[in-house]
Amino acid sequence: MGKEGLLIAAPIASKIKSGLEAEPRERLMPRTLREQLDQVECDIKLYMEFDKAEKDRFNRESYLWTAEDRIEWQEMQSDNAQRLRELFEERDALRSQLDL
Repeated sequence: MGKEGLLIAAPIASKIKSGLEAEPRERLMPRTLREQLDQVECDIKLYMEFDKAEKDRFNRESYLWTAEDRIEWQEMQSDNAQRLRELFEERDALRSQLDL
């Protein structure tokens, strides 16, 4: 991969990824349904920002990638998409509990 693309995307991706990978106690687990919904909304936003940053990186750098790099990127995209689906389901469940 090109160093220029990595230098640009790395700070954004690492910031987003560190927020997503934080241990629950580090993220202060919410107590009320509303706090849980707010946390899920925040997680959705972070995953969507990460997804956009990764797609931008793909568009910039993919011509330099090896087959292994592409496979790794596709697997990460698949994992992110699955997690987003789970978060959307969790958000919908919380909204229905709150009658929103």
